[in-house]
Amino acid sequence: MFKNKQELIFIATSILLILFLAVFIFYSINFLFEKTTETLSQDISQTQKNAKFNLEGLKKLGIIQE
Repeated sequence: MFKNKQELIFIATSILLILFLAVFIFYSINFLFEKTTETLSQDISQTQKNAKFNLEGLKKLGIIQE
């Protein structure tokens, strides 16, 4: 079936690389799906916090004018 040892090594390496690639693609898609689901299912009202600005400090730095 196989002509020589080099051909057998090539086929075995090819199979291992294909399996590795398939597992990597599956893991990547699964990771993307989980993170997308987690992001979309968050309650927006809980993730947003009130932002406080130090306007006096910005005036002292000259970033904003009175």
